Amino acid sequence: MFSDALTRFASWLKDLLLWIPKKVFEAIMDALASVLEALPVPDFIIMAADAFSGISGNVVFFASKFAIAEGISIYLGALVLRFIIRRIPFLG
Repeated sequence: MFSDALTRFASWLKDLLLWIPKKVFEAIMDALASVLEALPVPDFIIMAADAFSGISGNVVFFASKFAIAEGISIYLGALVLRFIIRRIPFLG
């Protein structure tokens, strides 16, 4: 009887000790997401999105086949992420 109660308490304690770091990590990630969502979109990304409007149809066809627009978006996103990471004191 005592060993059963001790086993249940140990199981409860293990579950608690595994639950706390998950919740702390979840809170940190939620805070980081809200900070990133609060950042405004830089002007050069908006201008890059409008760059394809003046290009002829043939060029747009091949650019869409090679996924140039997605590549430019990924590249600009990487530049913004690098800019943000370099501002973090212990990482940059």
